[in-house]
Amino acid sequence: MTGSHEEVNAYATACVAELLGPTPKKPGMRFSRPKDGMCTVTVTDTQRRITDFEKTLDAVSEVRASNAAPGSQTVAKKRSRELLDSLWEHLDSGAGLMTPAYRTVIAIGLEDCVEVLRGEGNDVIIALSDGTTMTGAEMLSALMAGQLGSEIFAGLFHPVHGPVNLYSARFASAKQRILATAENLVCPWPDCNVPADRCQVHHIHPHNLGGHTKPTNLTMLCKYHNGVNDDNPKAPPRNGRVHREGGRVRYRSPGGRELENTHLNSSLGAFGLI
Repeated sequence: MTGSHEEVNAYATACVAELLGPTPKKPGMRFSRPKDGMCTVTVTDTQRRITDFEKTLDAVSEVRASNAAPGSQTVAKKRSRELLDSLWEHLDSGAGLMTPAYRTVIAIGLEDCVEVLRGEGNDVIIALSDGTTMTGAEMLSALMAGQLGSEIFAGLFHPVHGPVNLYSARFASAKQRILATAENLVCPWPDCNVPADRCQVHHIHPHNLGGHTKPTNLTMLCKYHNGVNDDNPKAPPRNGRVHREGGRVRYRSPGGRELENTHLNSSLGAFGLI
């Protein structure tokens, strides 16, 4: 291998990682040394427990917002600070971890669904729009415990055109949001890991340029990428934009490269199951 110091070092690092293989994470808590009056805590546990913990703090944040005095001015906070304030309020109240009902979307193919409902889907891996996965056995357990809610929708997807259904309203309906979420369980922008539950509905062809509010023109983008997306396809490219090609939502770079998000849940969305 010849090259600059940085290139050789990167190549050697990749070789070592390949030889050693992935290092599995272990559950635990770590506390940093205090510095400038601040300290950091890191918690590692199963994706389900951590995600349920996050949803608990989101629920506390919603209650905090609803309990704010009418007419009072509240200071907008970053999500990290809002979660921290909700954590301390939740701990001070003595409350425990909630088991939130799933408002999240679960993408599963028809054959796998039948297998799971027969109790034979232990090896089936299912992706969720909160950024996690679960096995067929875990899904069946959640279903039996009533955690999937009383209403279950089935989304229909065409292998060429994408999600099937047509509406003309300005804002996406609840069903349209579910379809868009089931198709893209994470933001489809390359290397983004924001789950669809925390994304915004995006018009691929802008509504102000004549784009219709219909499933084939909708996708989920995180707040940041929804803001930097080059909405006008005829304007000079700056950051790139998402578009639908052959039924699938892809990112097109300013240089014209077609890229997809390689996140596991991206490949396990509804379109990937067709």
